[in-house]
Amino acid sequence: MSYAEYPPSEPLKPFVDAYWLRLSTGRPGTRRVYADGCADLMVNLGASMAYFAPKANTDKAIALQPGRLFLGGTMTEYGLLQTAPDTVLTGIRFKPGGLYTLYRVYMETAVDGLVEFSDPVLRPLMELIPDRNTRLDAYLEGRIRKTRYDFPGIYDMLCGEPQPVADLACRCHVSPRTLERIFKRNVGIAPKQYIRIARFQEVLRHLKSAGEESLLRMAYDLGYHDHAHLTNEFKRYAGILPSELSRFYKTGISRGQYF
Repeated sequence: MSYAEYPPSEPLKPFVDAYWLRLSTGRPGTRRVYADGCADLMVNLGASMAYFAPKANTDKAIALQPGRLFLGGTMTEYGLLQTAPDTVLTGIRFKPGGLYTLYRVYMETAVDGLVEFSDPVLRPLMELIPDRNTRLDAYLEGRIRKTRYDFPGIYDMLCGEPQPVADLACRCHVSPRTLERIFKRNVGIAPKQYIRIARFQEVLRHLKSAGEESLLRMAYDLGYHDHAHLTNEFKRYAGILPSELSRFYKTGISRGQYF
């Protein structure tokens, strides 16, 4: 299975993280999808069915039927993506609050879900056509002019060091309850949940750097209570232990595990 990402235009960068393309190989495959606080619009362009299991519950796997446009909401745990041979998945990953800004879709209704999404203009633009990303840029930039950014400054504040929700609300000049309503509308989850996911993503970045930093030191630096706290939260959002993923990043050896 191969995977590639492409950056959006400069005006879209506050809202869109990347355009992505995932191609399966000649055999079925399974991949973990880690919680990242983002939402995606995606299409299965292949002829084969793909399935996504939110919270890794394969008994409730959702079919990504070929040709249809889907909205994948913010995840509160990791999920599993199962693909058949010759599956072609492509999508737009929106930064927290980005999809709500451009479409005014209340994100709380899509948490841990995968639902069909209607945009008859966007859907044809997601085909693998010449200048596809340029055309997507132009269309989505047009949607910026029709709305206003409803998540002002909050996302940037969250990109720094972990902070209590009360402190974040104070910096945003709103009450904690108002901040929670803003988050659930824009991102789908409460700010405390998002901060935990953002911290998990920071652990991922540390592990990918393949440095020699200990997990205990990482836990201390990122605001976890201890090593066990980091490990438990990491397993919730990734489905594996941080030591397992660190070993895979360093060696490339999966030992029968999938990542």
